[in-house]
Amino acid sequence: MDRMRLWAALTALTGIATLAITLVFSQLHEVKAAGTCQAADGVIQFELARTQGQLTAIFKPATDPCRPKVIAAMDAVNHFDVAAYIPSYTAFGVFAALFLSGGASRRPLTLAAIGVALTALAADYVETTTLLQITPRVDTAAELLGRSSAAAWTKFGMLALGGLLLAGLCWTTAPRRRILGALLVLPSLGFAAMAYDHKAYTGLLNLAFFASWTPLLLVALRRAATGRG
Repeated sequence: MDRMRLWAALTALTGIATLAITLVFSQLHEVKAAGTCQAADGVIQFELARTQGQLTAIFKPATDPCRPKVIAAMDAVNHFDVAAYIPSYTAFGVFAALFLSGGASRRPLTLAAIGVALTALAADYVETTTLLQITPRVDTAAELLGRSSAAAWTKFGMLALGGLLLAGLCWTTAPRRRILGALLVLPSLGFAAMAYDHKAYTGLLNLAFFASWTPLLLVALRRAATGRG
């Protein structure tokens, strides 16, 4: 296998792993057990929470029977995030940069894309480990919210910026990937919408990542399988 097909294969494999892990989150036992106690966007709202009132809205009052279920679900998601999802999507971003750059690892755009992916990884670990410190004491952890929310916004911002850098690689190294490059701009638009109103547009950012990362995965898979693309 030539080097380009190797980078493509690694991009495809880590992309498939990231997609599979994303689907597993909703199937975790604790998440299913929480059921309607937890809002559909509860995880992201927890990541971005800034006040004690927002925490209480997410986890319910201390006497509410939903609270232990929501805490268990959040902890399960965050432990799985630390163990599998963060390293998986980071590897996907790094390998995608090497694949789209044609293996030119010292190109400024390539180095920038890799650096941004690693920055998102660091921010996500800060965010998620902080969230795991909050859940044991939901009613007295407001002082930790500044750290977790700042790290979450940094993570999302870096992932959006990473999409722009990957788009730049599409446009400068392989003009035939112009459509893929345009799709990779979508996360930055989703991030801007979420920054405007994160309660209304959280789902838009998730959709933007799906609409850009999935075609990237498919392009890499085609190159790995056929040597074309």
